[in-house]
Amino acid sequence: MFEMGRAPVYWKTMNGLPPSSGEMLKLFYNPAAKKLTPSEEFGIAFNGGFNQPIMCGGEPRAMLEKVRGKADAPLYSIQICVPKHAVNLIFSFTNGVDWDGPYRLQFQVPKAWRNKQIEFFNEGLAQELSQEGACERAIFPDTEVVSTRCAMIGNLSIEGGDRCNLDLVEGCMDPSSHLYNPLANVDDGTCPIDLDAED
Repeated sequence: MFEMGRAPVYWKTMNGLPPSSGEMLKLFYNPAAKKLTPSEEFGIAFNGGFNQPIMCGGEPRAMLEKVRGKADAPLYSIQICVPKHAVNLIFSFTNGVDWDGPYRLQFQVPKAWRNKQIEFFNEGLAQELSQEGACERAIFPDTEVVSTRCAMIGNLSIEGGDRCNLDLVEGCMDPSSHLYNPLANVDDGTCPIDLDAED
């Protein structure tokens, strides 16, 4: 759903488990799902904070663009190093004019802290984030995107990697047409329509 542009947000943790306090995760955004046109200058930017929007909110941060070829709109990603006292991340995306959000990602907290009041987490988070450069270490641009699958056409997909080379060949895919291209794997609409077909 995400790669096909029907779901706007996808997250992926380094260990494959649900997002947890003190762990790393990547957030991916597909602006095509919300018809948010990327800025020509910086694409899409992320703005969010832990436990409440102002904790590491500040200025929107540019996300890494992942170009997927002509057939699919680009994806954007950012890395999050979840502070130990963070219980959630509240975030939005912008192209500099329009906004999409807010979204909320809930984190699993350590078992020993599960019955603590929210004040415990907010106070601990304030101490963690008061250190110089803490927000820059918690939310930072992605340096390498590894897609495990790449969208192709319809419900077909091929294995990805860090490049997602789809080798798309556009052309007429109707074998009965005189314009048929046997190498085509994406129908580009060049097959003539037979309007004289009998009912």
